[in-house]
Amino acid sequence: MDYSICQALKRFPGHVQALIVYDICCQWSVHFRQRVSESEFLDLYDSMEIVGAVGKWHLAAHIPECFPKYSLNFVKGAGELDGEVLETLWSKLDEIAGMAQAMSIAHHQEVIDEHMKDSNWRKMIRTRKHPFYIYSRPKIT
Repeated sequence: MDYSICQALKRFPGHVQALIVYDICCQWSVHFRQRVSESEFLDLYDSMEIVGAVGKWHLAAHIPECFPKYSLNFVKGAGELDGEVLETLWSKLDEIAGMAQAMSIAHHQEVIDEHMKDSNWRKMIRTRKHPFYIYSRPKIT
């Protein structure tokens, strides 16, 4: 996870803050900066503030102390984000799960890939029809 986050954040050198929503962010974020500084393979902008949060569905399974610290309800600028993007994609796959069980491994993989490609295509089409869905953060001067 550390490597993935560092690589993703390298792409945003002008940003001063990053919101990381992760199922176990309460545990992962504890010594994140220390792990980065001690690793020869990880790098992070010193000026970037990292705000950690746990998705709303996963937060319900955490201890009560996690709620005020990691709830998206209290992250300024998070809006009405639920932080459960992958889970919403998986729910659509439930519709084909029964059918895919009887398939060979190769056919199963092909069907799953085609459904995910279709899902991505539909999102792209909706974005083109409604360009205001694309969020563009204004540059801080």
